[in-house]
Amino acid sequence: MKKDKKIQKLTVSDCYSVTPHMQRLVFTVDDITPFTECSAGQYIKLMFTPQGKTDLSLLGEEEKPVLRTYTIRKFSPLHQQITVDFVKHRDLPEKTPISINSGGYGHYFAQHAAIGDTIFMAGPGIIKPINMDADWFLLVADMAAIPALSVEINTLPECAKGYVVLALTSEDDMPEINIPAGVNLKLCIKGEEESLANTVEKLEWLRGRPSVWCACEFNVMKAIRRYISDQHNVERSRCYFSSYWKEGVTEDGHKVLKREDNDAFYR
Repeated sequence: MKKDKKIQKLTVSDCYSVTPHMQRLVFTVDDITPFTECSAGQYIKLMFTPQGKTDLSLLGEEEKPVLRTYTIRKFSPLHQQITVDFVKHRDLPEKTPISINSGGYGHYFAQHAAIGDTIFMAGPGIIKPINMDADWFLLVADMAAIPALSVEINTLPECAKGYVVLALTSEDDMPEINIPAGVNLKLCIKGEEESLANTVEKLEWLRGRPSVWCACEFNVMKAIRRYISDQHNVERSRCYFSSYWKEGVTEDGHKVLKREDNDAFYR
């Protein structure tokens, strides 16, 4: 494995459930140099062996780490810690084996993490911020994007107006977010409400220049992007569309599909 100055070890210093379907891990980092005051909202890549282990010394000479991407929810330079939230996709029995085809390395690690456990990370990496030159804002996310959404909401001006559309597994999964008074919250509860894409399409389109931030499942993101682009012709410079995962596909497979989709859409 090639050495990279951005690769470093994380040590679990705390772990607990935030909501029924969200697990939070607090990591102590060996070196805070790569991080800045703006690191909340950036992403890191946790590193596993092809068998889902966190001990990279087990990698063969020709093997590369398997990467899983997560958003930094909080960064504390004082305590030299980063906070990362993991969606609980399903309950795994204690002795459930990890399969390379399951794509559950990050989920399994988070569910079974204990204080003192270690894992390596690469990063952090920067994502495109919200375009603030707008008359109103539309932010759309599912649970995988809640950490990034929470950070983006904090950047909105107090006078902001628009919508936050959020898909949750249950009402109990509602995160603690401070939404400006002029921004309306629309929830999509799994199995009870309209789909995330349908909810967005039924919103009253406001006057003026919008700024759109959308992060969710691959197919849902494409549907919302198609609606925003085709029906409202919003300039791409005013939009951030990103798929954080694809149902039934590991991150490795999703990465390929995401690259092909971006090349086709932005060419």
